[in-house]
Amino acid sequence: MEADVQSLSDIIGLENLVTDATELEYAAQDYFARGDQPLAIARPQSIEALSKLVAAATSQGLAIFPRGGGYSYTNGYLPTRPGITIDLQGLNRIIEINADDMFVTVEAGCTWAALDAALKPLGLRTPFWGPFSGLNATVGGGVSQGSISWGSSRYGVSSESVLDLEIVCANGTRVRTGASGQPGHSPFFRNYGPDLTGIFLSDCGALGIKATITLKLMRRPAHSLGLSFAFPSLEEGVAAAADVARENVVTDTVGVLAARARAAATKQSLAKDLKALWKIGQTGVGVFDSVKRMARVALAGRRFLEDLDFTFHFIVEGPNRETVAAHAKTVRDAIAGRGLEIANTIPTMMRAEPFQKYDMLNEAGQRQLPPSTILPLSRVIGFHTAFFAAIAPLADEMAKSSMNVFPVFATIGTTGFLYEPVIAWNDAPELFHRRHTKPALIAQIEDRKPDPEARALAAQIRQIMIDLSFQMGGIHLQIGKIYPLLRERDATATALLHDIKRRTDPDGLLNPGALGMGL
Repeated sequence: MEADVQSLSDIIGLENLVTDATELEYAAQDYFARGDQPLAIARPQSIEALSKLVAAATSQGLAIFPRGGGYSYTNGYLPTRPGITIDLQGLNRIIEINADDMFVTVEAGCTWAALDAALKPLGLRTPFWGPFSGLNATVGGGVSQGSISWGSSRYGVSSESVLDLEIVCANGTRVRTGASGQPGHSPFFRNYGPDLTGIFLSDCGALGIKATITLKLMRRPAHSLGLSFAFPSLEEGVAAAADVARENVVTDTVGVLAARARAAATKQSLAKDLKALWKIGQTGVGVFDSVKRMARVALAGRRFLEDLDFTFHFIVEGPNRETVAAHAKTVRDAIAGRGLEIANTIPTMMRAEPFQKYDMLNEAGQRQLPPSTILPLSRVIGFHTAFFAAIAPLADEMAKSSMNVFPVFATIGTTGFLYEPVIAWNDAPELFHRRHTKPALIAQIEDRKPDPEARALAAQIRQIMIDLSFQMGGIHLQIGKIYPLLRERDATATALLHDIKRRTDPDGLLNPGALGMGL
């Protein structure tokens, strides 16, 4: 092992090869689980170094486990055999912003927040522009794991905004996938022959390590508006949100049980309220519009969710107020009296600060596991009913650790409905959670004991959800090493996927276990 580690440090520099025990422990954890401990953490600072590093490691039989911001909850980057974790956050440069041809190229470790900050002064944005965790989540991680959030209700998942990739294969060879694969061609277009770019998206690094990503650009909408509605039942809220999705005018959507939203609203301090109001004011166009937005939220107060059961929140946007107003009317018409329009506090605050510091624990200091499925629009209620019926016999076990399961909803494009039942329970935080949670919150639960039984129960509930999703035609993002991509899949398609894996990674050393391959 010492010889292997030494040879890697010769490539990337001793300071970029980490063997500290605490750091290795951290690299073996994600949002929920622990994997094997890597032999080292390598942090290449250039694409050339990344290419040489991968070639050197795999030539010695070391597995490669690529890591971005680290917010996976599906064992996405957790080691499964002796190898090294490649931390790509050192590759964080924005290579080119081409406002004429409307594309941007970044290195894989660039965060979504950093990219958006660079584009905003130019009046530009990517269609999908990052997950809520975009302060730390990287572009490479996002397109490797199929991220959704900002822009997904209209523009789809992260991969739908990708034009071109530069990939490092297991032997260190670099491959360009789109138009840039020929001399003198820029990465301005994806669909030039078979979609080679698409093969490497949402692969969790199993087929190749992403070095650069080129994304589409669009004019940044000058105006936006949040719309919130309360519904007397989940059934009516989901049906209304599905009708809104079919209109394709909403950029962002989130649905929550009102009790959950009330809990979040009442835990805000006055200082946070004032800070949030200031950020809301900054989203206005001109002083008068800013004051109106701040006043509307302030007047709504914290009682805007009283006596409501389920809420859905939408954001519409456009180049002018007329377009936004027209989109808002389309939303209201689609809901057609099924819901009560309420103060738009939640979507307004969401858009005012899109990339927030993302605690790994909830506001009660509980650990969380957010498995998810994407369903056809027509199957959400059936899935919800079946899922809660399936976990009902576990109620007594759940009560032992104050475990709750609360679903969150979102629409993706005009065809997909995200269902995410967040599992929360009392448990001691791991090193990973401590590094990504406010110290004040950690201090409140220092006496909390580890609860491996609760963790096993959370994993059991996740498996119930996965199996039910499979039965009801659901699919998954952030597949990692958990979701069953290859279960009963068409045999010819499965063989083709394995053939691609053998071509780019003949010894199965790129993130073995991801996508169900390589172990």
